[in-house]
Amino acid sequence: MVIRLIKTAITVAVAYGAYRFLYASILKGAERLGKELRMKNTLRIILLTITFVIALMVVLGIWRVNLLPYVTALGIGGIAVGLAIQEPLSNFISGLLVIFTGKLHENDVVEIDGITGIVEVVNYNHTVLRTFDGKHVLVPNKQVWNQRLINYWPTNVRRFTLKVSVSYGSDLEKVLEILRKCIEEEPFVEKSPERSNSIVFAEFGSSSIDFNVNFWVQRQNYFDALNSLANRIKRELEANGIVIPFPQLDVHIKERVV
Repeated sequence: MVIRLIKTAITVAVAYGAYRFLYASILKGAERLGKELRMKNTLRIILLTITFVIALMVVLGIWRVNLLPYVTALGIGGIAVGLAIQEPLSNFISGLLVIFTGKLHENDVVEIDGITGIVEVVNYNHTVLRTFDGKHVLVPNKQVWNQRLINYWPTNVRRFTLKVSVSYGSDLEKVLEILRKCIEEEPFVEKSPERSNSIVFAEFGSSSIDFNVNFWVQRQNYFDALNSLANRIKRELEANGIVIPFPQLDVHIKERVV
């Protein structure tokens, strides 16, 4: 009895050590090859599961547990069990497809079936999303695999559109000149031949003439770029006497003659 307990403890310790060694080796190998490992949490779960199953088989052998009666009993209620595990099995297979096809990676900003968040980990049964207001959402992997998925940052650079409105009395040539200057002088905006920034007429609005300022930013500069460019545009327009209008309503009251 004591010997079996000692063997069990040694097996568990060796399995855990093997898991830690394999995980660290894979991370170091990826680092040496200069590749970014984008599924660290998922990899940890897979390795831990494999080592746990191997350790469990060894422990059962140490204690001479015969699984045949349990397998036979499971076969008797196979139909009920099959129906019970149908959905988890579907999620498990979908999870493997998501992992090995690279449909999404950890830290991706995605939208799945109307839910937007950052991918934290792809588990066997579900994918964990962290929303921007701090919530954790568990999305079944079957839904991740079958539903439409939008990846907001497939690369480190993304284009955004900032709507700018000016009054109808503005000199449009001057407005375009100022907007171009703001884009060129803004350090957070990416500037390269492959990613052209542009200013496009949008519409003649009810109280303004509207332009779309299209610009590219790095992912890490997203919020800084939006805030900085908006402040720069407003400051430059005001400095040149160009009005950014707001909706106005004129009310005319007619005096009733008795």
